[in-house]
Amino acid sequence: MNAATSPRLEPQPSKIRISVPEPDRRTSPLLYGISTLLFLGVLSFGAVETWSISILEVGLALLFLVWVGRQVISGGIEVRPSPLYPPVALFAIVVAAQLGFNITVYRYATLISSLEYVAYGILLFLTVQCVNNERSTKTITWALVFFGFAVALFAIAQDLTSNGKIYWLRTLHNGGWIFGPYVNHDHYAGLMEMLSPIPIVLSLSSLVNGGKRILLVFAGVLMAGTIFLSQSRAGTASFLAEMALLLGIALSKRRNGRLAAAIGAVCLLVLAFVAWVGTAAMWHRLSDLQDKTRLAMNLDGLRMFLHKPVLGFGLGTFTTVYPQFRSFYTSLFVNAAHDDYVQVLVETGLMGFVAVVWFIVEVYRAGLRNVEGWNRDWSRALGLAALVGCTGLLVHSFFDFNLQIPANACMFYFMCAVATSTIHLPEKASRLPVLKR
Repeated sequence: MNAATSPRLEPQPSKIRISVPEPDRRTSPLLYGISTLLFLGVLSFGAVETWSISILEVGLALLFLVWVGRQVISGGIEVRPSPLYPPVALFAIVVAAQLGFNITVYRYATLISSLEYVAYGILLFLTVQCVNNERSTKTITWALVFFGFAVALFAIAQDLTSNGKIYWLRTLHNGGWIFGPYVNHDHYAGLMEMLSPIPIVLSLSSLVNGGKRILLVFAGVLMAGTIFLSQSRAGTASFLAEMALLLGIALSKRRNGRLAAAIGAVCLLVLAFVAWVGTAAMWHRLSDLQDKTRLAMNLDGLRMFLHKPVLGFGLGTFTTVYPQFRSFYTSLFVNAAHDDYVQVLVETGLMGFVAVVWFIVEVYRAGLRNVEGWNRDWSRALGLAALVGCTGLLVHSFFDFNLQIPANACMFYFMCAVATSTIHLPEKASRLPVLKR
């Protein structure tokens, strides 16, 4: 065959590309689906029952299939990168090793829990893919503000007219402390820790003015105030940690005295609201810091960790193993360690704990980049608010088990994805003039 006429073999382009696609100017329908599932999880008692967590898992699986279908139809699969993927992969390897080598003390519990974490991974992945433009960030920002405000109003109304039932209809059979749609008031506080920074941060920016700013301040104060009204001590401390982080960010930049003063004013408004609506019982509860049971549980958990320090007892097995190590008497069923970090150590050992710490480090490494320009850019404002909200829940996790509540876990991973995704979006200045300081 003549060399001039011989066919040339050229490399074919890969069908799967890990890149940063051009931002879609439309709001992705997948984002509406994600928001719907997040809100449904909260309203269905925190998605702690089999039917509600099943809806979340199946719904997220269907959304993932829709995303894959859309990518295939478009001619190739483009994946937006995220610094959170490697630690998530490491955690998945740890759980897969527990199941694959049968080193879990209760295989069924580990399998069920692993399905939940697969759903959380899908949620994180889809959020990274969908939050890709200013319009989508504005949409999700306002959706979270309106939803959080509505839930806070409902929680106050239900608390003032309580008949001991959730939604005035659902009776508790195994005890609890109702607040809002949650059986446990601490878990309601965990939700509001993640949502209340959004209107607060937005009200401090140059993106809104006039009536919108006033409404956002009102929404933020009301949402944050319900954390105090829920009488969650850990929730109250976590919200104060969030405000300290915001204040630290303000003071770390020169000529931000007015911003620091505005943050202080918001805190004073929250305290004024709580002082007006709160009761003597609430103040007594918040001032009572003695809780020997939680300390005993943490010490028991550390002793459990020493028995299986590398890969742990198996994901989702804490309740099965804990009675053998419990050092105090109680007639109550201990359904989780009241410390998410201790529970990770017990269930997944050092390997799983390393993955969790790596994940948190990456959230802050990426999320803190939103500090630059947050005052004039919607995506960075949402990213900063999400990082502040994640900080609150991470502090709360030292004292409670919010990440064992599917609705709160979903909201947390969603916020982590948002905090680390918005840094990749091109900064777009607001049409409003920037206030000179």
